[in-house]
Amino acid sequence: MEFRVLGPLEVQALGHTLALGGFKQRAVLGLLLLRANQVVATSELLRALWPDEHRPATARKILQNAVSGLRTALARAHGRNAPAQLLTRAPGYVLRLPADSLDVSRFDQRVAEGRAQLEAGRPRRAAELLREALREWRGPVLSDLVEQGIDWPEMARLRQLRLDAMEFRFAAELQCGHHQAVLGELITLTAAEPLRERLQGQLMLALYRCGRQAEALAAFASLRRTLDEEYGLEPSRELQSLQQRILRHDPGLVLAAPAAQEHLPDLVAAGRAVPTAPVTAVAEPVGSPPGGAPAAGSLPRPAVAPARPAAASAAPAGPTAATATAMATAPERVRRAEADGPTSERRDVAVLLVRASVRPSGGHAVAGAQDALLHDAMSAATESIAAHGGLVVGSLGQVWAALFGLRDDTRSAGPDAVRAALAVRDRLAGRPDLTVSAVVTTGGMLIRRSPAGPDSAVSAVGVLLDTARHMLAEVPHGRVYVGGRVVTDTEDRIAYQRVAGGRSTGHGLYEALAPRPRRAPAPGTGHHEREHELTVLTGLLAHSRHRRVPYLLTVLGGPGSGKSRLLTEFAGRAGATDDTLVLRPAFGGPTAPAAALLDAWRAAGRPRTAVSADAALAALVRSVAGPGPDADPLLRAVLAPDGSLPGAPAPAGTALGCWARVLPAAARRRPVVLCVDDVHLAPDPVRDWLEALAGGATDAPLLVVACARPELLGQRPMWGVGQHGASTISLASLPEPRRLPANQSAVPPPRERLVVLRPDSSCAQLLAM
Repeated sequence: MEFRVLGPLEVQALGHTLALGGFKQRAVLGLLLLRANQVVATSELLRALWPDEHRPATARKILQNAVSGLRTALARAHGRNAPAQLLTRAPGYVLRLPADSLDVSRFDQRVAEGRAQLEAGRPRRAAELLREALREWRGPVLSDLVEQGIDWPEMARLRQLRLDAMEFRFAAELQCGHHQAVLGELITLTAAEPLRERLQGQLMLALYRCGRQAEALAAFASLRRTLDEEYGLEPSRELQSLQQRILRHDPGLVLAAPAAQEHLPDLVAAGRAVPTAPVTAVAEPVGSPPGGAPAAGSLPRPAVAPARPAAASAAPAGPTAATATAMATAPERVRRAEADGPTSERRDVAVLLVRASVRPSGGHAVAGAQDALLHDAMSAATESIAAHGGLVVGSLGQVWAALFGLRDDTRSAGPDAVRAALAVRDRLAGRPDLTVSAVVTTGGMLIRRSPAGPDSAVSAVGVLLDTARHMLAEVPHGRVYVGGRVVTDTEDRIAYQRVAGGRSTGHGLYEALAPRPRRAPAPGTGHHEREHELTVLTGLLAHSRHRRVPYLLTVLGGPGSGKSRLLTEFAGRAGATDDTLVLRPAFGGPTAPAAALLDAWRAAGRPRTAVSADAALAALVRSVAGPGPDADPLLRAVLAPDGSLPGAPAPAGTALGCWARVLPAAARRRPVVLCVDDVHLAPDPVRDWLEALAGGATDAPLLVVACARPELLGQRPMWGVGQHGASTISLASLPEPRRLPANQSAVPPPRERLVVLRPDSSCAQLLAM
């Protein structure tokens, strides 16, 4: 026989639900079950059923009839030998039953076991036990009786015990790295229980680990405001400490290595962690020593345990002494990192996601065999990625993630990532029992580094991982797909073909076919193929600086013309000194234009942190709008295009208009160069904004360099026409190197022709250079 009070009142016997009679009879049984194996006085039962002022004269008789009806129902189910017995004991009644037959007793037992496992440092087992305990709940306590006005102190006690159990379960899940899985529950529960500070702290931690640090801080601010306004209190010291650690991106908030190790599947080698959040990754450089990565205490973006990918030949199965050493020295590394403080920077990186799955076959039906196969595949992929300069950050199920461009020249990140993806595909293509696909995308991410040294933990925070994950859903087996920006940066080194689809990027996907042969530099060429064009760009910047006027230069060129490399080279030279601000927003991708400008501003703030860049931008906005409340809409539009600040987010057009006021103000302090690639892929509002920006500012040295393919003029025939400070450069494709006979000496190549169209003059002038 089974009794259930955690939800509607039910009694199960021999697979059937017993009929328990009317409301009074059910209420008597409910109270006796809440105090199972305890004597409940008749006076208490009477008070529980009727208020004193409404108690009928026949109340005792009604109670006796209810008890008699319950005894009959229990005896009918099991006879005289029923495991549950309703006995008369002075001064009232007692319901005796085995502990395991009542859902409250099973709940209490599982919670106690789960807490013990959590205190013993076994969060995975603790989470399982606490989930089992919470599954006993089918709704509010005695919910059918509550609908008729019953509300006893015992019910309130159980509700609090359930909240306590949920908090312990969230603590275990967070230690296991399941912050993404519990985030929705935490948001819902904290909305219902806004004053439970432990829940609020768990929500802040989960938000931070999911790359949503602004929302984590907003949750703290909301709690502080509620406590102050309603009770005149401040949040607890623990919660205030958590807020400060989030503000400084404390590496101690990264998932602790021992907790992460406990829930890793067998397919992952010792020392390699598995990230669980798609927007945040933490990794340790490939081949670093066991003690090189700081472990963490009990946020991000980041969000997963430090990873140490190693070759399969060097990674034994199961924990190793090196892993134990890393765990033992973790507290010392964390203390050192907390003392020095982490550093943050915004930079462009390339993300590679590789998805592998086992083909269905009889030989791999056993889960252990599948895990071993995936482990071998991951080891092979790790070797190929490391050989191309990539950093494996872990796995998302059967998807492995790697970052490129963390140490090397950022310009090589895209090509290296695509070559690594092709190498992994080719290496695993010979395995008939595996299917492999991959995707590469590039963009800006917030990179956090521990000051412990070059081999310390690195965390990357941003939406780029989510973008890559959505793209990967469209990639068939055996293929490598990339986004449009990757093609622009690497089309001279990798052969591509356009594919149908492209729902993830909005501008189509391309399949990477194979690396192109490396071209030897032509005889007599300098360090950069476009040295003449770089001279023109540098001269226009000097002109804009000297005259304090805006200027729009459009660079047109087809595939292979090197316009993207020209833009990158010029941006590097222009930003080599601190007196010029160079912004490179990535328009045309999944990021909104205003958010792309904000990312570019933060990236231009290196080596300053993103926080200091935001502070400088806020000060600039207030200098434009004034210190009063009129600055608030402008601040929201510029600093929070995603609506993360209080107030309604500004529409895209309004946000761009705000940036049109901010950038000239920045240029009046120091020259600004706005480098925009792939303008032919940018939306029309961005193109209108670029033209208006270069033609509307006054007394501002603002140079806009817009690179595009020739189809831009087909889309916008009047692009730049009518503006005094506008011109166009047309680039021809770079020549292929010529093979000379052995007896013929190299001759200098003919001078390239640079065509400059000046629409501001009376007629177009063609200048050969």
